Amino acid sequence: MSVRRRTNLGFTLIELIIVMVLIAIMLAVVAPSLSGFGSGRKLDNAVDHFLATTRWAQSQAVADAQPMAIQIDPSANTYLVDSVNGDTRTPVSGEFGQAVQLPSGFKIEMVSGGAESNVILFHPDSRCTPAVVRFTSNLSETADVASNSPAEPFAKVVAK
Repeated sequence: MSVRRRTNLGFTLIELIIVMVLIAIMLAVVAPSLSGFGSGRKLDNAVDHFLATTRWAQSQAVADAQPMAIQIDPSANTYLVDSVNGDTRTPVSGEFGQAVQLPSGFKIEMVSGGAESNVILFHPDSRCTPAVVRFTSNLSETADVASNSPAEPFAKVVAK
């Protein structure tokens, strides 16, 4: 009595088709949840850049012994840093003196702040205008950046 052994160690066409169908089903389930990932990352990047700008403006105000201001333009969804000399504002030289444009579909607005709307002042004594700035993505996700007192630096507000 002889025993025949199967010598083909590969996969059959049916097995390969079943595996490919299973992979396609898994991708169809996972793909919709990944659609907003890029937008969420862009929102985080926009907030992080604004925080870096506030830190730079505050340190420059102290270093130069001259007030600095971040001017927010909600209609253009931009912001930039100005040097303040009395009633005159002049954009600072370099990267922070150029208007930062938010990604397409994103919005920036000052929810609360000082007496002068859409302006955050940084003083040479390290104080700043308490304010809340809200960023809204094209998918209506929001993130707030706030300083609740003149002595407090700006930080991301964590939703409760």
